[in-house]
Amino acid sequence: MHYFLLVLGLLIFPQRAQSNRANCRPVTSNFCQGVGYTSTLYPSGAPGYTLQQIGQIVETSCSPNVASLLCRVAVPECGSEDDNRMKPCRALCNKVKADCDSVVKSKRLTWPSRLRCESLPETNCVQGPANPSVQEPTGTCQPLNVALCKDQPYTETIMPNIYGHTTQDEASHALGTFNSLIMVGCSDQLKPFLCSVFAPKCVFGRTQPPCRTFCELARTGCERLMNAYDLQWPENMKCDKFTTDSCEPSAESINPESSATCQPITISLCTDLPYIDTVMPNILGHKTQRDVQLEIHQFYPLVKVECSPHLKPFLCSVYVPECVSGKARTPCRTLCEQARTGCEPLMVRFGFQWPESLRCELFTTASCAHYGVSSSGGICEPITIPVCQGLSYNETIVPNLLGHTSQREAVMKMSFFNSIVQTVCSADIRLFLCRVYAPQCVSGQVQWPCRSFCERAKEECGGRMSTFGVPWPNELQCHAFPELNCILEDSLNMLRPEDVLIRLSAGGYSVRGKSLTLKTAELLVTLMDADDTGTLNVVEYFKMEHFVAVVRSEYVEKYESRNPSSSTVNQMKKTLSARGFNLENETFQRLWRDYKFQDGVEYDNFVALLTRLQILQERFQAHMLTLPCDCEIANFSLKQFMKSVLV
Repeated sequence: MHYFLLVLGLLIFPQRAQSNRANCRPVTSNFCQGVGYTSTLYPSGAPGYTLQQIGQIVETSCSPNVASLLCRVAVPECGSEDDNRMKPCRALCNKVKADCDSVVKSKRLTWPSRLRCESLPETNCVQGPANPSVQEPTGTCQPLNVALCKDQPYTETIMPNIYGHTTQDEASHALGTFNSLIMVGCSDQLKPFLCSVFAPKCVFGRTQPPCRTFCELARTGCERLMNAYDLQWPENMKCDKFTTDSCEPSAESINPESSATCQPITISLCTDLPYIDTVMPNILGHKTQRDVQLEIHQFYPLVKVECSPHLKPFLCSVYVPECVSGKARTPCRTLCEQARTGCEPLMVRFGFQWPESLRCELFTTASCAHYGVSSSGGICEPITIPVCQGLSYNETIVPNLLGHTSQREAVMKMSFFNSIVQTVCSADIRLFLCRVYAPQCVSGQVQWPCRSFCERAKEECGGRMSTFGVPWPNELQCHAFPELNCILEDSLNMLRPEDVLIRLSAGGYSVRGKSLTLKTAELLVTLMDADDTGTLNVVEYFKMEHFVAVVRSEYVEKYESRNPSSSTVNQMKKTLSARGFNLENETFQRLWRDYKFQDGVEYDNFVALLTRLQILQERFQAHMLTLPCDCEIANFSLKQFMKSVLV
């Protein structure tokens, strides 16, 4: 049946079936030659891609498959917009990004924002270069005879190696130039790395490529010593030439050079880290924390202005590294790059340079997973967007799902839409917006909200927004969100009054430094607790937060200017009347005596009083709905109900 429809379609619309091929043009970009196809619909680059940007990344050769990935998305094969078989696979994209991230950042390049691995297919797609002829031909494994490498965990090698040595004797002679460095012991990873280069492991007749992590560890340990003797790390051994494909999972992420006794951290800048013990000397040679304190103080202003959320953890990892079994954990290169990118422009503006001793190339990616960095280089950071604090998660990642490169940019873009939402929509929409503007970050990976989550938010809010002349934003079209491996809904641990008070205080719901009290928080929980559990779920919490925000705003605008700030008798009567609380004088006087301080009602009591009346009003209305008739028995009014309860 499907075949019949296909044939019928070709007969009825022959010009459509041939139109793509008719528009194909030769692939002219030099860096896209040899990737397995020769024609494309976009010889100057697909929409959203710049060939200059793509070419700069491809030319770094940061991954064996970087050209295959980037060319297939930026200069796609004819028909690739409709045929998954011509698109690169998601796994290929993730692998190339992992290989290339540190290289791209170190060369100050930018990964294409339009290229998102999660949008690529997982099956029936291109796993690598389509042309099998570019693969390395198989050879013959031979016993490993290089004396320096006899103690390695493999016994067979293959020639020629990547430097063209055709025999093990040639490779052994070239390897001998590094004997002195190996004997000095500047890095335990130097010999394994050199052997993987000069006498590589043979796997089924093919060369196992060197491991980038081993290279970085070896270079970090030995380059300082080499520089001291006016020697440079060899250009043909630059670590960004290698990949992480063959890296053993047991590769150490702990600096083997440091072995001493752990000691508590005393540096004030670093006392609130996830770890509490460090070890000296550090990699900069400081022998005591007193020495560290004298040097690290110069970074305090940068940390205070928050030029990068990653500056502080990076500095502490260098100056007071975590102590693990008497050894210092190595700093993470990605953390360094993020800190430098955020802070170096500010330093340069004031005539300072990024310290030579903190060059990111000196560090490795071996320990980055420990610092919450994903394989693709993403780093989690605390949420600073006020409306998104207090969710079921507290860390996000940038760029966010809309490409905003900082939380500051995200909150500016979100502000207008969020004000509309708070005015006309339910609390649930805020959860979805935060999942987009400040998405959850887990181990450096962004967590997407599901398509159904978006559709539910749009259904609740889209119609109401349109009545105000505000369309649903184009960037939040629900078809762009995934259906699998995503967040279906948000959840929040059930919040007790104590938890609510902490979140309100952290959210800035105070006046002149005075926060609400626990007693008021208990009233707020009672007001919003629809299921009588004594706690609030996420929707109830946001409704409560909105209630407090409105009450606080009214108080600040009208009464905060008094000294001390408070609402007078007449002001309080007007406030209650405006909210529909038309109380008898005896009832009002009782409330005034209960909540006034000196000659007015202060902020905490102002919120508590309105909350208490709101609770009583809702209970009265709920009772009236349960009456067996439509009449009001004996004309029993809310005013009388309030008096009976309060007086």
